[in-house]
This record gives sequence, structure tokens and C-alpha cells, in this order.
Amino acid sequence: MAVQRKPKQHSNAIQPDKAEQFIANAGTAKKAPKPVKVKKVPVALRFNTELLQAIDNMAKRRGMSRNAIISYWCSKGVESE
Repeated sequence: MAVQRKPKQHSNAIQPDKAEQFIANAGTAKKAPKPVKVKKVPVALRFNTELLQAIDNMAKRRGMSRNAIISYWCSKGVESE
């Protein structure tokens, strides 16, 4: 049986000057700005029943709402223009 060395011990000693600096800076962190809420405008659209059913099925498969998937497609269409 081989003799093994004693494992090195890691020093987890707290350095008082760094601890004091950390505590002193605790209240000075900048807060993230609040996100700006964009007012959305309701729009009425008309789809034939087959297309609407296909949209609903795709939205369900992707875990999205009907409104979310239609908005997504519209934004992608405008971006690619």
C-alpha cells in the first residue's frame, strides 16, 4: 500500500479589509431601470375558419397564444422587408 501525501488545505480565511469594503459598498449598487411599457392597440382581423384552425394548432404546438404567434409573424415580416 502506497503512502499518500496529506491533501493541501485551502485557506478560506476572511480578509477583514475586503470584508469591510464589501459591506461599505452594499447599498451603492445601481438599480436596473424599469422597463418601459408599450401601449398596444387592439386590431380586428378576419380569417377563414380553416386558416384560423391552422394558426391555433401551430400556436398550441409552439406553446404560444394565437395573438403571440400572429404578432411574431407580423414582426418578422416587417423586419425582412
